[in-house]
Amino acid sequence: MEQSGQEKCMETMKEMIQKEIQSISSLEERVAFKELMEGVFLSLYETNLKMYEELERRVKEDLDYDKNRYYIKTGMIEKEFFDVTHHLLFPMEESDLDGNLYSMKEIQQAVAEEGAFPLMKVMLCCDFLELRRLLEAQPVFEGVIETQEPDGEWKVEVHLRENREYLEKIAYLYLLFTRNGIPWQTVNAPYLYKMADVIVTGLPEGITGEEKIKQVMIQFGEYSRIIRKDVIPVWNVRRLELESVGFPTPCEDHRNFEHQISLRQHGADHAYLVEDDRNIQTISQNGEKLRIVCETGEAKKWGIYQIRSSEEQKIDRYTFPVMENGREESFAEKYQRKWNQQIRTRTELTRFIKGFGLEDYVSYQHCQIEDRFPDRQETYSMNFFVQDEIRDKEAQKKLVLYFRPGQKEDWLQRDILSFLVSEVQRVYPEYDCGGILL
Repeated sequence: MEQSGQEKCMETMKEMIQKEIQSISSLEERVAFKELMEGVFLSLYETNLKMYEELERRVKEDLDYDKNRYYIKTGMIEKEFFDVTHHLLFPMEESDLDGNLYSMKEIQQAVAEEGAFPLMKVMLCCDFLELRRLLEAQPVFEGVIETQEPDGEWKVEVHLRENREYLEKIAYLYLLFTRNGIPWQTVNAPYLYKMADVIVTGLPEGITGEEKIKQVMIQFGEYSRIIRKDVIPVWNVRRLELESVGFPTPCEDHRNFEHQISLRQHGADHAYLVEDDRNIQTISQNGEKLRIVCETGEAKKWGIYQIRSSEEQKIDRYTFPVMENGREESFAEKYQRKWNQQIRTRTELTRFIKGFGLEDYVSYQHCQIEDRFPDRQETYSMNFFVQDEIRDKEAQKKLVLYFRPGQKEDWLQRDILSFLVSEVQRVYPEYDCGGILL
């Protein structure tokens, strides 16, 4: 077995010491020299060698990461079918499981102070272009708030408003990735861009605020075919609060402290992100231990985001397909990523897009560099929270990507197309990228 450089150096040093011992004629001096070498010099060298190997291991942990462990999965599940013991997916918003819990007084107060109150969340199962026209048209729907009092039916006008609550959670996840030093990859979350709030903007006269709400009924008319109620967005991310193990250990710089968090109870196969940003220097995971180096010298609870990785189980059934941002990489792509080489040819771009395995939804055809986009914008950025303050989009050339529709989920195709375009935008920042469905 081939020896490492440190081992060869150690053998060479031992040979030098042996020769030096043999050159000493005095028996007493030879014994004293051997004891000195064995007890002090070699022990000191071995200690330094172990410290160097530990430093090398930590540097590798800080620089290397398995991108497959940080893939994000998103989906949509009917509330009545959600399994709180699911091995992979969790609600993006825990309160979604509680249903619509509000009082007439809350509605009355919000309408008076803010001009609107969200009665419920719905998902609009329609194409991106149709969704945009619907939200721009701002149609008015008829609603009835039924209360427990006799003749307690109150007619109200309701509207649809884009829901950004879940998109803000994706934006916060991006912030955690950057704080933890993990490269960001666009989250494939088409359902979140379909979410809308059903809001009431005015109440009829006679409401006191003391009425007890029995149920809320809304007539969506011609739009009933695309509106889905009682569905909740889910993902493979959940927040934990974990305590440090033992006391923080002072680092050699006499400024920072090393905290250890045990992951044994929650699984070492998953990825973890630390929420706290107070002067954190490095974060790394070694087996069942999460190591945090920061200026905080007190043991504390840490906000930890767990990204679960798990294979689909045979009993898993989803009404809506689960989306993920993982992609298959060839050896050549892994080599390019290791050395930070950019995609430069059309063949490499094709391989990059097809690596996501989304051809059942949209199939990449070709690309074209233009001075301006076609008149109709068919895609949007799923990384809207990433600000580019250097490049001027108006002055950039336009990279237009053309796709053909697939066989599955036609109402999601332009959203999935937007995900792919957002990923291409990450690797081609010199262009302003957009997509067209042929």
